[in-house]
Amino acid sequence: MHPLGILYTSDTQLEQKLSRQLEEINLNLKTVSCLSELTCALQEAGQPVLFIDLRADLASSAIDDRKAVLLYIREQCEAPVKVVAVIDQFIHIELLESANFVTDCYLEYPPVADEIQSLSEDLDAIPPVVKSASLPESRHIFDRNQHVTTYTQSMIPILDQITKIARHNVTLLLVGETGTGKTTLASMIHELSPRSAEPFQNIACGALPSDLIESELFGHLRGSFTGADRSKIGRFEAAGKGTLLLDEIDILSSKDQAKLLKVIETGQFEPVGSTESRFSEARLIVAANVELDELTRNNKFRSDLYYRLNVLQFRLPALRERPHDIIPLAVQFITECCEQHGITITKIHRSVPEMLKQYQWPGNLRELKNQIQRAVLFSNHGELTSHEFSPNIIEDVNKGRQEEMHRAIESKSLADQVAISEMHLLQKSLSENGYRKTATAKALGISRVGLYKKMRKYGMLEQAKPAARKKIQSET
Repeated sequence: MHPLGILYTSDTQLEQKLSRQLEEINLNLKTVSCLSELTCALQEAGQPVLFIDLRADLASSAIDDRKAVLLYIREQCEAPVKVVAVIDQFIHIELLESANFVTDCYLEYPPVADEIQSLSEDLDAIPPVVKSASLPESRHIFDRNQHVTTYTQSMIPILDQITKIARHNVTLLLVGETGTGKTTLASMIHELSPRSAEPFQNIACGALPSDLIESELFGHLRGSFTGADRSKIGRFEAAGKGTLLLDEIDILSSKDQAKLLKVIETGQFEPVGSTESRFSEARLIVAANVELDELTRNNKFRSDLYYRLNVLQFRLPALRERPHDIIPLAVQFITECCEQHGITITKIHRSVPEMLKQYQWPGNLRELKNQIQRAVLFSNHGELTSHEFSPNIIEDVNKGRQEEMHRAIESKSLADQVAISEMHLLQKSLSENGYRKTATAKALGISRVGLYKKMRKYGMLEQAKPAARKKIQSET
């Protein structure tokens, strides 16, 4: 017999329906409707299963209440508890981040018999939430305009050190793949420093022709080269006593590297066409998309410049190395995009968080933010589904699932081979029957409920095209 079940809801219909069905898997249900009742029930139950009503149509007061409950489970509850989120395909966007940290187990309402039986198996597999043991530590830094939050252990010391070093006048090196947030962190370093009232200059060296980089950095005099019809100050001078970020520094030529080294060592530089030295008072932050030590070993980057830059180096992990951060970042970007475009999003389909976590995000935070913006702009009726994201994301996720299945075949496990064959058969039959659920179930000789269960198992409910998906839902 499973441990006691606790249902957190004020919906009597949900209580009655769920109680009857959970009895079939020997799970007795006790209903509570406030946090104080929940804390008492948890203390008495040992290691219970908590069913918490997170359906997307909850009232605003109920949403705040659920956020408090999820926060309690995550940060205060001493006893281990298994959490099942009861939803209606959609979860409220304000609850997504909190729910993400306490459960991956969802039960769609209204539940059906096959779903309950499947849940019985899931309950044995899902780990209980244990305060300060199974939940990630977090770190937050803020400035006047933005904030950075992370639940990734390798990022926490980076944010701590950056916060501490921001107020000191020292050159910093940020290394990470494109889109990992180097520009954002550099801007925050500037805002957290005593130079925050001064200019922040950002130049992407890789976006400039090689023959114009020197002029862009140090300025030029009128007539110093063809097309220089007037004098221009460079970024070092424009930054004044503020901060200058040089992104993609790894593409600089040897000549430009030598001039940059001179500025770092002496603070002096000369505009193109001038022999008169000028003095830079700007703080320098440099960023690279590749490891500079490897370029140095291959004689593609000056060793003396590298050693001057490598005093304080911070490596920013790729988004695929930060799985705990994906959902919080997605929620943050959804909120920002909605505010920017005057769009309201209240519901997010349960398939979206799973898709976001399974995708590898080669473009890192920049790609995630762009995809979120696309999804928000294409959303309808305040709902966000996987169909609003680029098709290549769904294709890549499905491809990854299939590759994982094929790797399972190599293990020669009978269960894995059966699962792969079943998935391929389902895909073929759905396609042949125009994604009509009743016709597909009849062709396969199974019930509609059984087909629904198998489709959800293999992540196929959201693979169908929007028109096909409507057919599936209309028959459910």
